[in-house]
Amino acid sequence: MRKLRRNKEPEYKLLKKLSISKPDVIFSKAGFPMYLLPIQDQEIVKIDFVFNAGDYYASQALASLSTLSMLQEGSLTQTAESIAERLDFLGSYLSCSTTKDKAVISLCSLEKHLAESVKIVTDFILHPSFPEDKFATHLSKRKERYKIDIERVEVFSQKKLAQVLFGGEHPYGRSCHIDDFSTITRNDIVQFHTNNYVAENLKIVLCGNLKSSEVKNIIHYLSELPINTSNNSVNKNEYQIVSDSEHKHFIEKENAVQSSINIGKILVNRTHKDFVQLQVLNTVLGGYFGSRLMSNVREDKGYTYGIGSGIISYEKSGYFIITTRVGKEVVQPALDAIYHEIKRLRTEQIPQDELDMVKTYMLSTIVRNFDGALATSEMLRNTFDYNIDFYKYYQQFWSRVKKIQAKELQQLANDYFNENSMYEVVVG
Repeated sequence: MRKLRRNKEPEYKLLKKLSISKPDVIFSKAGFPMYLLPIQDQEIVKIDFVFNAGDYYASQALASLSTLSMLQEGSLTQTAESIAERLDFLGSYLSCSTTKDKAVISLCSLEKHLAESVKIVTDFILHPSFPEDKFATHLSKRKERYKIDIERVEVFSQKKLAQVLFGGEHPYGRSCHIDDFSTITRNDIVQFHTNNYVAENLKIVLCGNLKSSEVKNIIHYLSELPINTSNNSVNKNEYQIVSDSEHKHFIEKENAVQSSINIGKILVNRTHKDFVQLQVLNTVLGGYFGSRLMSNVREDKGYTYGIGSGIISYEKSGYFIITTRVGKEVVQPALDAIYHEIKRLRTEQIPQDELDMVKTYMLSTIVRNFDGALATSEMLRNTFDYNIDFYKYYQQFWSRVKKIQAKELQQLANDYFNENSMYEVVVG
């Protein structure tokens, strides 16, 4: 039997090639695109309805989320209870989510129940009833959840950082307040649905056996979907980013056991030429479990159970964030350790063995993210905000990660990650 050497790290190699399935793209009569990804030898089908109907397109903080949540509360021909019962009986799974830019309705179904499941979902997307009593219940539940969440230091801190970076009037910096639950009306969400759930705002991703008769029939059905094709009220506003003049914000919260630290700055989004390289730099700093922030702040000093950093990409902008929770007595030492690691990126080149490990981690993560059509559909959706070629983008992503050198990363750190350019929010 081969003896395990537990004192020696396992060998790793840089992966050579990324294999991506290219989706077929067809257009419906109404003009929206449908992206088709084949699943071989499986009877499951997944369909994503992706609308430009996130917070960016809403004039009120609760409009996007409330509209999406209320879609499932009934159509002109179905009640919420009948929708839920029928989908459950068919073994179909429905999930809905919103981002700052998108509203996504996802359906998973067996092929044999696909036609009925899709018709149930498209019915409430196109013809929602928005019942008044259900809307009142929705607002009541969301309000109670808001009261609980806003008391959590990590939630309050992240909302405050977004506001500090983008400004409270910008959709990326705006968050709801307790008064919003009293001011939004059913008519507001009806109007938001009318304005934004339209053909020019829709993309559909379908994963399934494209050769089966059930899937072919649904592709034809969706291509004939009678969704509105134009609306002059679609929100096309361009908002100005107004960052706070003050870089450091401390908000005392009585009875808080821990303090939440959020550090960040406005950064580039996925369309920028430096985005991929900055992702490598971010991974070194705080983007995986073996990162420098984890090694220093968690492993070495024991200030926290977890710390991480990330680059958030939105359609119109993006930002960098470091987030952690620490004991109130070690806030300043934790901040000092974080800024020390940021400064190291600017003043020292990353050792080659560390860079190779980060590259291997990132490349293997990309491969895992493309493991099958269902995973590929998620990666495809990541490109919808940016009008970029899906296949070309991820091939370039792969190539840039493999080729980047420590000297280039140090220059990027000096260009983007100066400590004095960061905004700091501490709540606790």
